[in-house]
Amino acid sequence: MKPIADVVNAISGVINGVTLPAREKKELQAEILRLVYEREREMIEARAGVIRAEATGNWLQRSWRPLVMLIFAVIVLIGTFTSLPMLADTSRFWDLLEIGLGGYVVGRSGEKMAGAIFKIKDKN
Repeated sequence: MKPIADVVNAISGVINGVTLPAREKKELQAEILRLVYEREREMIEARAGVIRAEATGNWLQRSWRPLVMLIFAVIVLIGTFTSLPMLADTSRFWDLLEIGLGGYVVGRSGEKMAGAIFKIKDKN
């Protein structure tokens, strides 16, 4: 907002230096302000469009965490009925599963909180 305000103030200074009737100066300033705010609105809409496009992403970007956790669940389920060395007590698989589950839960919670916070900011 500061750069736009600086531009508007500079233009107002130039307009005030021009020898025109006061009414025409006010009309000119109002028209320039309208154009500046219209361009600012277009820039904001363009930025919002870019953010929306990045947020949608593709299927794999949205689904990698559920897929990883589903694979972990399948491994544990198979290990329940068979003997998998991967599921031994000394295996690092359980550490990986713990990290994955913690990251999945914290990551999803963070995304939901961020979404709620941005919705609140948009309303203000």
